Amino acid sequence: MTNPSILDRLDVDDIDFAFQDTPDLHLLLARLRERKPYAVVPFAGARAVLLLTHDLVAAAFKDEQTFPARAVYTLTTEPVLGRTLQCMTGDEHRVHRAIVSPPFRRSLVTGWIEPLLEPIAHELIDRFADREQADLVAEFSTRYPVLVISRLLGLPVDDEATVLRWAHDLFYFPLDPAAAHRASREFADYVVPIIARRRAAPGADLISKLVTETVDGIALSDDQVLAFLRLLFPAGADTTMLALGNTLSALLTHPEQLAAVAADPVEQVQWAVWEGLRWEPPVGLLPRACPVATHWQGLDIPALTPVIFAVNAAHRDPAKYPEPHRFDITRRATTMLSFGQGPHSCLGSWLALAELRTGLTALVTRLPGLRLVAGADPDATVTSQVGTALRGPGALRVTWDRSHVLGRQRTG
Repeated sequence: MTNPSILDRLDVDDIDFAFQDTPDLHLLLARLRERKPYAVVPFAGARAVLLLTHDLVAAAFKDEQTFPARAVYTLTTEPVLGRTLQCMTGDEHRVHRAIVSPPFRRSLVTGWIEPLLEPIAHELIDRFADREQADLVAEFSTRYPVLVISRLLGLPVDDEATVLRWAHDLFYFPLDPAAAHRASREFADYVVPIIARRRAAPGADLISKLVTETVDGIALSDDQVLAFLRLLFPAGADTTMLALGNTLSALLTHPEQLAAVAADPVEQVQWAVWEGLRWEPPVGLLPRACPVATHWQGLDIPALTPVIFAVNAAHRDPAKYPEPHRFDITRRATTMLSFGQGPHSCLGSWLALAELRTGLTALVTRLPGLRLVAGADPDATVTSQVGTALRGPGALRVTWDRSHVLGRQRTG
């Protein structure tokens, strides 16, 4: 007789958590958490352990030995991105992270990067500010982070649509391998000659910093620089795009709070960003794996079990956040799991926060009376965008008080 396993009984049997969107996902997660702090759910034809409480998800992020990032990312990203930080561990990870991290430190983001963000945000708003309506997903949140990264890298981008496609397709490897491999090849063809030129004549851009930085006498090879850039484009662009879209969705569907932000952006924008990250983190369900059988936090997890870090469930855990389903910019909570924790926490968190603050400030300042177009609420709903892991609104069709639109020279 075999011993009973945690995986013997499914808590949900009609939803595949790898691929299927669930319109009432937050309600489902809350109901599951009321029964116990985890659930066993279908995941890509297997059975996975879904972690549902803030304490479990935070502990899992910090436990790289039990849930090593490489166990998943060597399968889901390495084939198209190359050997990135996600696939590294130990000294290899420590050295490579130390080489690429300096430009993303808070001090450099504040002094070097933030001045670049506002002109890009206003450049995009200029394209539609004199119209009566716009889709902020298609015309702002999708384009803004891609342009930011392109200009930080010093890429001479002439074809904006192609760069947007690369950022999108590189993340879709598990769902569309052919498109991901094509984007990987095209991106390499485009970037490799630029890397060579920056080695020969470094400038002030991010690629120049990557090719000249050393730690313990170690520098990055061209392949390693290319792998980091392949990761930076989708990870930095898509997640920031979704985070901005989610925050805008929350504010537009809570107009009284949007009005409070617009009335005092200097004070309120930062809190709207943090609450948006709590309310709907861009990476809501993060798949990892447990390579070897383990007893962890009271759970006996069999070897090779997929384990899903439900960040969106952790962020609505009533044990951590009172009235967790209420969007409230006065909550003043900043200890989030949106950027992960532990050795593989998000390298670009300060950049992402700066982009979100700057983009939101520009929108509420330039577009007085910003609001959803009548009947646009269903489109503004946050849904799955890449599998079930990445979530955001499909569209944000808005209008504003056009007679009071402010020109960029008046925004400061």
